[in-house]
Amino acid sequence: MASVFILAVENSADHLGAGLINGLREQDADIHISGIGGAAMAALGVSGHIDLSDLAVLGFVEAVGVYATVLERVKQIAALIMTTKPDCVVLIDGWGFMIRVAKALKKAGYQGAIIKYVAPQVWAMREGRAKILAKYVDALLSLHSFDAPYFEKHGLPTYYIGNPVFEDSFEKGDAVRLRQEFDINPDTKIIAVLFGSRLSEIQTLAKPFADTIDMIKTAYPDVCFISPVSDPISTDVKAAAGQYPRLQNIILLPEKRKWDVFASAYAALSCSGTVTSQLAYMGVPTVVAYRLNPLTYVVAKRLYKPDYISIVNIAAKSALMPEYVQADCNGKTLSQAVLDYLDDPAKHAKARKALRAQTQIMKGEGGLSYSRAAKAVLSFLHRHEITQGRA
Repeated sequence: MASVFILAVENSADHLGAGLINGLREQDADIHISGIGGAAMAALGVSGHIDLSDLAVLGFVEAVGVYATVLERVKQIAALIMTTKPDCVVLIDGWGFMIRVAKALKKAGYQGAIIKYVAPQVWAMREGRAKILAKYVDALLSLHSFDAPYFEKHGLPTYYIGNPVFEDSFEKGDAVRLRQEFDINPDTKIIAVLFGSRLSEIQTLAKPFADTIDMIKTAYPDVCFISPVSDPISTDVKAAAGQYPRLQNIILLPEKRKWDVFASAYAALSCSGTVTSQLAYMGVPTVVAYRLNPLTYVVAKRLYKPDYISIVNIAAKSALMPEYVQADCNGKTLSQAVLDYLDDPAKHAKARKALRAQTQIMKGEGGLSYSRAAKAVLSFLHRHEITQGRA
């Protein structure tokens, strides 16, 4: 019986892990799956006793504050894996933490296969990471078709499995129910607000978002703001609302209600991240905001290669979603971008159509990405066992 250990630190990785678990169980009923993740993996019976919630940080400057914790968690996880000896370890996203785990396992003499799920964005910056990854892992599961050449030239087998962001149903959200629940008039426009998934993102975007809401409310007093928030950051969002009272105008809902929010939203104000691709897939015209620690930004700006930060814009090579970064990320610029959609229905309709068309191109073909990921893991695991003489 094959055994797989899945490790996920952040919320988006946790959902990828849950999908992979389902895919593995569908294709191999006898497989034994263990690991450490979040609520989505735990709901499927896969959860560990090592707390990783304090590792959801952003940027290398911010990470300095938890560096000792990072090293301790790496040591604990490597020890757990070496004790349980799974046939395969899948490390999902989180470059900085996961590469340390991979190095620790190699150093400890781990004999199983190490698979990285989600490639570091070497097409954006730090292409040297491709060579490093190839040294410490045995295979890569990639979300984007353009990833492979960067890694295969270093001898790392790379499987394009697609991006699950574009596989959810448009019919998943219930706009009518949401409006009825909060007594929102059918003519009232709803703006979705997405703060991000990390404390540092909430802290840097709280004031710009509060200012944006203030300015939009001045122009359109009846506009309704709704934000789906995951459990790990709900306390932080409420704390930000205490500091910036305008944020108290936002209706906060559990993250599981996000599709209801997206189905209802006329437009969105969002932190850069996976959620912008989800909004694009739903055809929600979105204004993207992002701020980094100043030192992190100075370094990143020198290294970052693409013209955009949102994957949909990068793939389209066009600003289908307007982006405002660092000093440009302020109430005046963000509110004006949202107001452009409120003021101009034709512009709104054009953006909606373009976003849906682009995400259909990016969706790809050949079944669900979770199933393709599971198939790739099992296929590689089988070949690895033959190579190691364990089949």
